[in-house]
Amino acid sequence: MTTLTPEDAIKAAASVARDVADGTLAPADLEVQAAAECRALFGTVAGPDDPLWPLQVDIARQVLALDGVAADELAEWLAVARQRAGEPVSPANASPDAVSATSEAHSAASDTVVADATEPMAAGMADAEPEPQPVPEPTPIPPGRRDEYDPLRGWSPGGGLQRL
Repeated sequence: MTTLTPEDAIKAAASVARDVADGTLAPADLEVQAAAECRALFGTVAGPDDPLWPLQVDIARQVLALDGVAADELAEWLAVARQRAGEPVSPANASPDAVSATSEAHSAASDTVVADATEPMAAGMADAEPEPQPVPEPTPIPPGRRDEYDPLRGWSPGGGLQRL
């Protein structure tokens, strides 16, 4: 392993400055390289045992504060978190029961027909258990390029964290 001395750092900085001045190194290239280095060091979220975890959580909060994640994707992740916690998951936007316009009576004679037709159905429905609600599944994210953010990278759908 080599140690970086102050002289080495000065020479490296001077070399970068010279390359920028000569036009052989563009600032955009430096940004791309810096982003790649940050992604390599910081881009994989390993969990609470990772020394970078507090920083990753802080950045995640900042992204959420700036509306960096769409509301529908946040709802999907909330459903995943509730499912992991064992909470019952219910659809957030449950639509009200539909009422058909054809179920209304059109005359006095049809009132008795509608009432007679609904009584057996109502009696049968009183004993029936409510139909179980489907659990919403998060939409899978299609595989992207290597340089794109993958929220599922490192996530194992097999359960919780493994303790050593």
